[in-house]
Amino acid sequence: MKKIEREDWFTTGLEILKNDGFLKITIDNLCDVLKVTKGSFYHHFKNADGYIDALMKYWVDKNTKSLILQVDKVKAPYEKIEKLNKLVLQRSHKTEQVIRGWSFSNEVVRKYVTEVDEMRIEYTANLKILCGEQANIARQLAILEYGCLIGIQQLYPDMPEKKQLELYELFSKGIVK
Repeated sequence: MKKIEREDWFTTGLEILKNDGFLKITIDNLCDVLKVTKGSFYHHFKNADGYIDALMKYWVDKNTKSLILQVDKVKAPYEKIEKLNKLVLQRSHKTEQVIRGWSFSNEVVRKYVTEVDEMRIEYTANLKILCGEQANIARQLAILEYGCLIGIQQLYPDMPEKKQLELYELFSKGIVK
C-alpha cells in the first residue's frame, strides 16, 4: 500500500471540492479516492471535523498567503497590483466557489472564508495606500474590487482568464474616474 502524506489528503480534498462538491468530503470518499484504509485517515486526522479544519488552513495558505508572499517580492506598488491580479486570474475559481457555498452550512468553513476575505481586502487596501490612495478610500475601493471579483467568480466560474482581465480593467477604469 502506498504511503500517503498529509498534503496528499489536502490536494485530494481540494480536487474533490472542485469536481464533486463539498458533500463528497467524507472519510469514506477520501479513502476511496486515495485507495487507502480509514486507518490511514485517522493516522493524520482525529475526525472529519479535524480534517476540514486542516483542509481550510491549507486552502488559506495555498490560495491567499502564498500569493501574498509572491506579490511581496515585487518592489514597485503598481507592479505588485499587476502581479496580484495576474496570479488571481490564473487560478481556477471552481474550488473557491464550492468553498463559499459550503460556508453557508459549515461553521468551520465559514470562519476560514471570513478570515480569507478580510485578509484579501486588507492586503488590497494596503497596496492601494502604497499607490497613494487615502486609507479610508483605499479600503472602500478594495471592498468594491474584491466584491466584483467574487461576484464574477460566482456568476461565471469558468470564465476565461482573458475575459476576466478585460472586465477587471473596465471596472478599474470606472472606479478611478
